[in-house]
Amino acid sequence: MSEQTSRLCGRIWVGSTSSLIAFIAYSSQIWVFWPWKGSVLSVELIQLLLPFNLLVAMIWWNYRLCVTTDPGGVPRGWMPDFKSTEGMEVKKLTGGPRYCRTCEAHKPPRAHHCRQSGRCILRMDHYCPWVNNCVGHYNYGHFVRFLFYIDVSCIYHIVLLTKRVLDTDYRRTPTGTEIVMIILNYTACVPVLFAVGIFSLYHFYCVFTNTTTIESWEKDKVATLVRRGRIREVKFPYHLGVYANICTVLGPRPLLWCWPQRMRGSGLSFPTAEGTGKWVEVHERGRSMIRGKRERGHVELDDGQSLSRELTPDERRRARLWEREQRKLEKALRELV
Repeated sequence: MSEQTSRLCGRIWVGSTSSLIAFIAYSSQIWVFWPWKGSVLSVELIQLLLPFNLLVAMIWWNYRLCVTTDPGGVPRGWMPDFKSTEGMEVKKLTGGPRYCRTCEAHKPPRAHHCRQSGRCILRMDHYCPWVNNCVGHYNYGHFVRFLFYIDVSCIYHIVLLTKRVLDTDYRRTPTGTEIVMIILNYTACVPVLFAVGIFSLYHFYCVFTNTTTIESWEKDKVATLVRRGRIREVKFPYHLGVYANICTVLGPRPLLWCWPQRMRGSGLSFPTAEGTGKWVEVHERGRSMIRGKRERGHVELDDGQSLSRELTPDERRRARLWEREQRKLEKALRELV
């Protein structure tokens, strides 16, 4: 897909989403709630619609932030701190720092390459077509608040519609236009609440556990391997406790969790729970204790065991990749020292 086509599709997605929000938010007020209260501005009408419009305003604000906020990319020339193991994630195969072959650059912890964006995204969660943007470190909080306000607004909207339907005052019998708009608003709002509600529950769970969507998939794979006895149970390193997890996404002040604010931190390193993760011991000169050896028909494992047999083509390919990354790592270490 060309860049121009991709840009056009993104505008269509954002335009469609904005149109749906506008229809649910304003058609009900113009053709249902306003006639319901006699088409006169009154205290009762303000009490009904003021909270609803405040919720809608928060939807628009957070949606705009989701669309326009850069999720965060890896700074050009960024290198992991080889002199410190804090915040460093290593590859399972080589024990070396994570490296993106597409960007030809090292990847910070929790960063992943986004094909749609064409770059590595800090703390990448997923690419969302509805906001035409990748959801990452700097806009994930806005995305969670956007989902929250949609849920609350839809519930409030359905309650108001239901109260209008159940109003038995003969003087307020709905007109044909009102009936049509009530049906259309139910038809639009109920599926949105159902779909976004399920999606919201999942992301609220991710916030509580300090997990991204990609990490959730990885945790599922690990759990499957543990059940099959392939590996030992591994504790997720970024789970700091529910309260601390929420603070990492929504900020340290609970009273401002629902208020849009800039994400804290650089997105290049993250605190981890004590006693979790596999740390790599590092010399004072910065050379990591990564042992590997490849000979024809012989592989030496990190735990001192050896495997004597003919290597498969896939193992030979991975060994070559390991040697290539090892050379890049040694070059970087020489530059540091």
